[in-house]
Order: sequence, then structure tokens, then C-alpha cells
Amino acid sequence: MNDIVIYGIIIALGALALDLAFGEPSNRFHPVAWMGLFIRAIDNRIPRGSKGERAYGVLLAFITIIVFVLLFTVVLGAVRLFLSAILWAVLCMIVLKLMFAIHSLSVHVKPIQSALEAGDLEGARNSARMVVSRDVSELDAPHLISCASETVAENLVDSIISPMFFMAFGGVPAAVGLRAVNTLDAMVGYENERNKEVGWFSAKFDDVLHFIPARLSIPFILLALKLTGNDWHTGWRAARRDHVRTKSPNKGWPMSAVAGGLRFQMEKKGNYLLGEGNLPQNPEMIMETYRVVRLTALIFFFVFALPLFILIGIHVQILIENILLSPF
Repeated sequence: MNDIVIYGIIIALGALALDLAFGEPSNRFHPVAWMGLFIRAIDNRIPRGSKGERAYGVLLAFITIIVFVLLFTVVLGAVRLFLSAILWAVLCMIVLKLMFAIHSLSVHVKPIQSALEAGDLEGARNSARMVVSRDVSELDAPHLISCASETVAENLVDSIISPMFFMAFGGVPAAVGLRAVNTLDAMVGYENERNKEVGWFSAKFDDVLHFIPARLSIPFILLALKLTGNDWHTGWRAARRDHVRTKSPNKGWPMSAVAGGLRFQMEKKGNYLLGEGNLPQNPEMIMETYRVVRLTALIFFFVFALPLFILIGIHVQILIENILLSPF
């Protein structure tokens, strides 16, 4: 076993262990927050109402992606070539951990469940406002349970499967590039009057990048449902039937598979109704959803992401680092 393979195993397993043990750091230390500040600074300078809005949006996307991919790749490459391979491995581990989020999903939705279990409907709504953009002021308990469960299932792809997928094939550069596109979509990808032109490219690019991971997630979700004693057959039926009901071409896949497998419905009023049975009545369904998502993430990591990162991703990363630093 050569050194690169050993480093690849250590980096990937270390990143997973850091996430499961510690979750997310404060925004001050999080690259995604830095991306958000960078995007906002440029976006605020883009003139609205001009014919070139869409072109400005494309430029915003490429500048953001290039700046952050180059920044992380060059710094890591310089550490490996000029300082220490061990320090490089530790930094890669930390950066990759920051590109996906398993533990923090439970941290975000657990307060909603706790408030509902305590009978505090308004407290649950306040907690829901922290994790979703929809208006929750009129949501009853079943719709709040649905809302939290939707968030967990949706983020299985956005925050876990996709970053691990890109890590597997391109290491840190690919994972950072994906998160840059995710952040662009989150900040300017909304179809409102201000962003419908500027954010058009970011939203479409985000859809393209998640297209394969969203569909690839399904067999892993079904296996997790099977292993947790849930109904994977119904999950598969719901995924095939309901994935088209969301505006996003990707989000409906994991959401409908999870809802179907757990035999409850996810509803965003006026937008979609996914899954089987009725709206969830028991707040515990939120953490049951998280348990399925967490197991899905772990299976995907060990069966898909880790082997391919060792075989492909880390080698691609080192190649890119060497190319960028070859003049030095």
C-alpha cells in the first residue's frame, strides 16, 4: 500500500470522524460563510435592471468558483510541497469535513422536535424559521414535523451525498467547487424579482451538479430503509412516482423515497405532496428521518465515496496541486 493510498484513507476517515464528533464550527471559521460574504460583496455591486444581468450572474459564479478552488488548492499544495505531507493531510481532512454535514442536520431540527414534544407550537415555529425559508407562521404540528423531515431528507443530497460524490472524483478542489455553487444557488438562485436574472446560471448549474448524486442516492436510501426495518419497497414506489412533484429536478428523489419508506407524507402547501399514508403526527418522526439519512450517508461513504477517493479523488487533487504549483 503506497503513501498516497494511506493518506487518502486517513484524510477521508478523519473528515468523517470530525463531522460526526464535532459538527459545524462557527461561521467565522467556515469556508461556506466566507463564500457567502464574497458573493454578497460582488452581488451588491451588480446593477439590476440592465440587459447584462444574466451575464453578470455567470461572471459572479465563475469568479466565486475559481477564487475558492484556487485558494484552497494552492494553499494545500504549497503545504504538501514545501512544509509537511502530514500537515497537508490534516488540513485536507479539516477542509473536506467542512464540505459535508451529517451531524449538524440533527442539531438544526432537534429543537423543532423538542418544542413539539413539549406542546410549544410557537417555539417549534421559531426553530423552524432558523432552517427553512418558507412562511411557517400558520403551520400546525403535522406540517412542522413534515417541514423538518423534508429539510433533513433534502439535505441528504445537497449537504452529504453530492459533496462526497465530488470528493470521490476530484478531492478537495471538486468538493470546494461544488460548495461554491451550492452557496451561489442559496444566495442568488431564488426566483424573485431581484435575482431571477443574476441567479439564473447559479440555479441551473446547481441543478446540473446535483443531477447524478440525487438519483444515485436512491439505492443507498432504500438499503438504509431496509436495514432500519422500514418499507423500502414503498420508498422506491414513492420515489418513482413523486420525484416529479417538486420544482427542483433533484430534491424530489430523496424526499419522496424517505417519506415513502417511512410511510408518511411530506407536504409543502401549494407546492407538493410526497410519500405514503398521512401527514406525520408524532414529532419522533423527525429524528427517525434523520436516522435513516445518517445511515444512508454512512453506507454511501464506505461503499462509494471512500473507495473512489482512494482510487481517483486524492490522485486528481495531487495532480491539480502539482500543476498549479509547477511554476514554483
